[in-house]
Amino acid sequence: PSAKMPWFKGWAIERKEGKADGKCLIEALDAILPPSRPTDKPLRLPLQ
Repeated sequence: PSAKMPWFKGWAIERKEGKADGKCLIEALDAILPPSRPTDKPLRLPLQ
């Protein structure tokens, strides 16, 4: 933490896959899990 934000202790999240925590925005972005893609289903594209 910095002198301008002494109240910030970091962030933490608990998921089924495990626990993640960190102090900065980059760590929070790295902790995002991408959604699973249904590879066994046909590809659907909208046409306009």
